[in-house]
Amino acid sequence: AGIEIYCMALLVKCSQKLGGGSYGQIVERCLGRSGLWAVDISLIASQLGFVCTEMLYVAKNLPGALGAFKGSIPDALILNTNQVLLGQMLLAVPMAWIRHLKYFSFTNFIANVVVLLALGFLLAFACAGLAHDGVHEVDNFGPGWLIFAGTSVFSFECINFVIPMYDAHEKKETFIPILTGTLWAVVVLFILFGGLNYMRYGADTASPVTDNFAASMSKDAPWGRVMQFSFAFASLLNIPLFLFPASMAIEDKIFVSYNRGLRRKWLKNLSRTLLVFLCTAIAWIGRDHINALVAVIGSICCVPLAFVYPVISHYILFRPSMTEAIFDACIGTLGIFLFVVTTYQALKEWK
Repeated sequence: AGIEIYCMALLVKCSQKLGGGSYGQIVERCLGRSGLWAVDISLIASQLGFVCTEMLYVAKNLPGALGAFKGSIPDALILNTNQVLLGQMLLAVPMAWIRHLKYFSFTNFIANVVVLLALGFLLAFACAGLAHDGVHEVDNFGPGWLIFAGTSVFSFECINFVIPMYDAHEKKETFIPILTGTLWAVVVLFILFGGLNYMRYGADTASPVTDNFAASMSKDAPWGRVMQFSFAFASLLNIPLFLFPASMAIEDKIFVSYNRGLRRKWLKNLSRTLLVFLCTAIAWIGRDHINALVAVIGSICCVPLAFVYPVISHYILFRPSMTEAIFDACIGTLGIFLFVVTTYQALKEWK
């Protein structure tokens, strides 16, 4: 996380050096047209990866929530993971056709509030469980640390939003301190939440942890299923929002020569529908190995954006001192290592 935050600061400094420009334009100035294409492909792949994981979160949480109502609702509504994966396309496809980001503000607000409340409840429940039952046996250094490395990169992959936020920030000189301070606070929150839940459930910690919460509640208690439904609902609302940047990037490449009109509009709708189908297919393939899928997305799609491109751009634009150059080279080497080794380990676990 610390290295990713450092690379975000490097990217902002590169933007300052060039007087502005998007992430892709910055890398293009350094590496040429191939650099722009590399960034665009990574950005599109990472956004589609986020959509796949959100689809899986819906599919993993909603069946358990619906199962609690067995006998109270028709059996046809008690869906399994595969049915939820396919069924959510009924909402994802029409919402993917939305053209303006502002229309997602309400659904994004609802999703953020639901997740915040649910996380607070899970954290409080973990603390109560630790106070009552004590700490479960934990491994300080587990065998799946390479998978965790890819997942960590995925979790902090927000570098594609750094330049737009910097451009919108009024006092440019305060942006980097605010950015780094905020992200370090997120790091502390992640460590606190993950550590407490791992100590609470030990080796039985599930992915997602809402399964542990639901299993810990009595059969008649509704809160376990409410948590699962809350995360499924929030993830469902996030799917079209995460798909939006990828759709726009692809359409800017494909439909640039098309005249405005009904034909162009419906071709865009078709391309967005196909993207939803593609993400559903990938989520279907990875439905039984969610940790491996997240790690693959993190290592293949996110590592180049988070580690490799920023240090290359910094070196070319600033020609740093020997010490800084060695440090940049170490980060780039780490990125390549994670790209290759973590991907291999995740695919091996997948099999």
